[in-house]
Amino acid sequence: MSRPASSPDDSNKAARVLKATVRFDRGRWLVSFSCLVQRTAQRPAHLKRVASTVGVDVGVKDLVVVATPQGDEVMRVRAPKEFRHASRKLRALQRKAARQQGRWDATTRARREPSAGWLRTQQIIAKQHVRVADLRRDRLHKLTTVLAQSFDVIGTETLAVKNMMASGGAHKKGLNRSIGDAGLGEFSRQLDYKTTWYNSLRVQADRWYPSSKTCSGCGCVKTKLSLAERLYVCDNNDCGLQIDRDLNAAINLARYAQAEQSACSDNGGADRKTTAPAALVAAKPESSNGSASPQGEAA
Repeated sequence: MSRPASSPDDSNKAARVLKATVRFDRGRWLVSFSCLVQRTAQRPAHLKRVASTVGVDVGVKDLVVVATPQGDEVMRVRAPKEFRHASRKLRALQRKAARQQGRWDATTRARREPSAGWLRTQQIIAKQHVRVADLRRDRLHKLTTVLAQSFDVIGTETLAVKNMMASGGAHKKGLNRSIGDAGLGEFSRQLDYKTTWYNSLRVQADRWYPSSKTCSGCGCVKTKLSLAERLYVCDNNDCGLQIDRDLNAAINLARYAQAEQSACSDNGGADRKTTAPAALVAAKPESSNGSASPQGEAA
C-alpha cells in the first residue's frame, strides 16, 4: 500500500506520538498512545463560569458536594455505585462458575483443563467488569470536565485513598468497596490535569485539615465526628449551627481555597503551601446571604 503524500501543514502539527503500549485485558486487546501535545490552557468560548471559587467535598454517598465560600450549594451529585448495581449479576455468574469445571481441582489440589462452559462464564464475568469500569470512567470524565470548566478556583481535600481502604479489614469491607466503587483516586487525578487544560486553579488542603469537623459558622472544631453523623451540629452554644455534613465541609474547603488565592495574590503570585489556619479559613464572611447561618438549620 502506498503511503499518502504529506500535506504542507504536516510540519505545523502540535502533537507527536512518543510510544504505543499494547495489552490484553479481560478478553480485549487495548492499545494506549503516549503523545506530546502542545495546547493552550483555555476553556471553550461558549462556556461561562458558574462561580469564582468553590469547595468540593467528595464521598461515597454523595460523590461530590460543591459550595461557595458564602455557603451556597452549587452542585450535588449522588454516587452512582456502578459495581454495587452489577454485583447481583456477578454473584450469580460466579456461583455458576463454581459449579463448573474450572482450572483448579480442589480434591486433587492440581491444575486441570477447564470446561468450555466455565470459559464462557469467565468471559461473561470479564465483560461485566469491563462495563462497570467503562461506566465509572465515563462518569468521572464528564464530572471533572464540568467542574474544571465551570469554576475558577476549586478547593479540594487531599485524600490517601489506599490508606483509607487498607485499615479496618473485614469490619469495614462494605465501606472499602464503596470507596473503590466511587473512584476517588481517579477523580483526583483527572481534576488535577483538567484544571490545567481549562485555565482554572485547584487548591488542595492539607491531608489533616479538618474540613468536616470545622464549623462553617463560627470556626469551632469538633474533637470527634463519626461517619454515621450526617448532620453537623456545632458544639458551641453561641453558634448552634445545624447543617449537612458534606455541605459544611465543602464550604470550609471553598474558604480555604479563597484564603490561599488571596495569600498568593498578596505575595505577587508566588507559589505558597496550603497552610492557612482552620479558624481563619472557616470564619464566615460578612457578605454571606444566610444559607449557612450560625443560628438554626441551614437550608
